Amino acid sequence: MFAKKQFGQNFITDKNLILKIISLLDSEPDQLVIEIGPGQGALTKVLVEKYRHVLAIEIDKDLESFLKAEIPNNNFELVMADILTFDLSNYLKNQKKIYKKISIISNLPYYITSEIIFKTFLNSEHLDKAIFMTQKEVAQRITATVGENNYNNLSVAAELYSHKKYEFTVRKQMFNPVPKVDSAIISFNFNKPSFNIGLEDKIKVNEMVRKLFNNRRKTILNNLGNLIGDKSRAQKILESLGIDFQLRPEVISTSEYLQIYKLVGDFKNED
Repeated sequence: MFAKKQFGQNFITDKNLILKIISLLDSEPDQLVIEIGPGQGALTKVLVEKYRHVLAIEIDKDLESFLKAEIPNNNFELVMADILTFDLSNYLKNQKKIYKKISIISNLPYYITSEIIFKTFLNSEHLDKAIFMTQKEVAQRITATVGENNYNNLSVAAELYSHKKYEFTVRKQMFNPVPKVDSAIISFNFNKPSFNIGLEDKIKVNEMVRKLFNNRRKTILNNLGNLIGDKSRAQKILESLGIDFQLRPEVISTSEYLQIYKLVGDFKNED
């Protein structure tokens, strides 16, 4: 089977790397593990030996017969679908009644990395953990903390929904075909979120922060003023929180964004 560029496929070839990645999942055997993009089944073959049920979601129809032949295990379920249109929410709600734990694992296609991560976040209330492989630069952005150059709205979102961690770097030579850049493994523990707020508020905070990062070269005062359509009110909000007007979005912490959100209330939902 050949890797297809349109699906961002790069297959893992190192067995020790596979074992190292899977070791980051919880060892509880009574677990549903969802693998997004199983490819040639390198991780999948190990997962079915460790966990009660493995659901693999694959978009490449050419891999269907190959995967079914390679992994005949009864606890293996293959769904041919695009993860972005797959009804993950309803699926997880039903499965949560059956399994002690549910986790997601994936070597993420580079071209839809953010979309898959956000979809995972939106369903995190039904999940225990997610282990993702991304391009190293993307992993550094996601796991960045306030004040770092890579800190962005995705960094804030990851912190809102989970305890995030940069696990380790993966050299590009461990894939076939060899990609242009190194990758990294990152983990999200949804049982230990840094902030205890409801899903609806998390979604609204994410939207607010995304808009405030749209013009990251501008000050927080200008961006917040544009967002709520009232620079004078924005100044009063920042004053009440003791936040310097001249700071830029990348030096505002997640906890400060939460405080801003609580005072802002409704904001203009326009880009």
